[in-house]
Amino acid sequence: MLKIYVENQILEFDNKIDRIDELLKEIDNIVLESSKVINSMLIDGHEIFGDYYDNLLNNIKIIEKVKVIASTYKELVESTLNSTLDYLERVPNLIEALANDFYKSPSSKSWSDLNDLLGGISWIISTFSSIDNDINLKDVVSDYEKWNLYSKEIFSLSEILPDFEDALSSQDNITIADILSYEIHPKFNSMSERLSELVSVEENISDLN
Repeated sequence: MLKIYVENQILEFDNKIDRIDELLKEIDNIVLESSKVINSMLIDGHEIFGDYYDNLLNNIKIIEKVKVIASTYKELVESTLNSTLDYLERVPNLIEALANDFYKSPSSKSWSDLNDLLGGISWIISTFSSIDNDINLKDVVSDYEKWNLYSKEIFSLSEILPDFEDALSSQDNITIADILSYEIHPKFNSMSERLSELVSVEENISDLN
């Protein structure tokens, strides 16, 4: 028997494939009634982000416990912004090191790290777009002026990417290094500064509440 812990409720289901749809539907209903969204699930202690059906399908016969981690949409946005800020503060040193590698002779690790950086940039832009395009943006972002300043940094970063992709396609290492050093590195610093101001506002408001 599989136990599911969701919003102070405990559900029990048979460990059978034909119960997965019903199980997930029941979870969705409970979370929706709480005006929350699912962040992740702890499946026998392993945290899973998305692809819940496939994870359950692959392990349904042995799963014993599922804990659903849910939050309000505002909490989810705040968590996403904090994760973004943490990334923005950590990565500039890597960008600087990558630029130095490409000015010399990039190794396979350099290319791998560069690919990871591109994935990080894509994540920053896509999560920003998801928040920015939400019709309830003003309800989850307390300081709209600071959000707009951060938005300008994101759009500016996006404008760098076409030239960067051209340099990558032609494997022009010097241009890659120049863009990393003189465009992306300072852009990450300015984005971090803008987002830090916004996150500080959100945290102060949360403390008051």
